[in-house]
Amino acid sequence: MNITLKQLRVFCALYELRSFTAAARAAFVTQSAVSKLCAELEAEVGQPLFERSTRSVTPCDGAADFYAYAQEILGTVRAAERSMSGLRTLERGTVGVATSPLMMVGLLGDVVADYHRAHPSVKLDLFELSTDDTIEHVRNGRADFGIVSVETPSEELATRVIYRDTMYAVCAPRHALTRKRSVSWADVAAHDHIMLRNVYSVRRSLDRVAADLNLEFRYRIEAGMLTSALKLVGAGLGITVVPGYACDLARQLGLRILAIDGARKHGHELWLIQRRNARLSLAASAFLQATEDYLRQRQAEGN
Repeated sequence: MNITLKQLRVFCALYELRSFTAAARAAFVTQSAVSKLCAELEAEVGQPLFERSTRSVTPCDGAADFYAYAQEILGTVRAAERSMSGLRTLERGTVGVATSPLMMVGLLGDVVADYHRAHPSVKLDLFELSTDDTIEHVRNGRADFGIVSVETPSEELATRVIYRDTMYAVCAPRHALTRKRSVSWADVAAHDHIMLRNVYSVRRSLDRVAADLNLEFRYRIEAGMLTSALKLVGAGLGITVVPGYACDLARQLGLRILAIDGARKHGHELWLIQRRNARLSLAASAFLQATEDYLRQRQAEGN
């Protein structure tokens, strides 16, 4: 088969967006070019990839498998482009970093600011995503590396623990928990929670704590953003549990931060994830080094 990268890019855009108009816009080509490139690709693979109508585009059987292979190929190309774009200088290039919105603010905010001041010509692509989407962005070469809390390391990615944080209970200033001299995990489980959705690593870590200690954290409100959860905690609708890097935000909102007995035994582990055998550009390597130096210092200071 003689398949081109342009055909793969257009195919992926059409597969994701299900629209010739949207795919053309995303791929910076005309609609007729999308149709032509797709037809050429289907001729190369020997079978149709989409069913077309005047109103919709529907992937055929086998398109999902082909999309996975296409993403793997394009991911390798993206990683190579990133590496070569800033191989010898910090005066150009792009650094892509993916992690949760909470980690981007609480852990990487200072790193981003210091790096940009030192290297203003380097473009920073910051992707604030769920855990699964962070993994996909790294796997597909859209980000140089990501930081997530993972349950099991992926065989497709190079992974290692980069930071260990401690979990804290957060409640309104007059909540009953604030009157206790010490707070146990059982005490935390005895109150209603405002929970983050399990697409984020904080929730997944809390679910592991519950399983390890045979506890159930009850909740009737589930939020998609930490700021929403903290606002509801402030309204007295429940408590929540956050890692140390979220405590400053909670304090700014006037909430109480409570240490949990034995919390360090059930820490919030964060993993660095990268494509296997991917070579980072000089710009990305410098950003990663700055990140590790900052996290090492933060760890030494007790989070």
